[in-house]
Amino acid sequence: VNVARTTPQNRMEHCVLQFQQYEPLHFARQNIALNPRNMWAILRNVVDACVKLEEGKYVLLKDPNKQMIHLYSVPAEADEDEEEEEGEEAAEGEA
Repeated sequence: VNVARTTPQNRMEHCVLQFQQYEPLHFARQNIALNPRNMWAILRNVVDACVKLEEGKYVLLKDPNKQMIHLYSVPAEADEDEEEEEGEEAAEGEA
């Protein structure tokens, strides 16, 4: 979808210039280089790798320059820091 501002000064109003519609199979093959024959095998490998891990939080990221994904463990301390920040934001919002 391509959109543009109705007027350059108004950042809130936009109009649709163009949109494209894709068939899902065509989109998968052409735009994201997905092979439907092996997509379920890839998903199964990711799930199998996740099942073998200890309980915790993880982040799955695709390398932007390679056809490779990385699974990173999120430290428990990062989760505690996030909860503290959310608590501080809530307290500021109430004040």
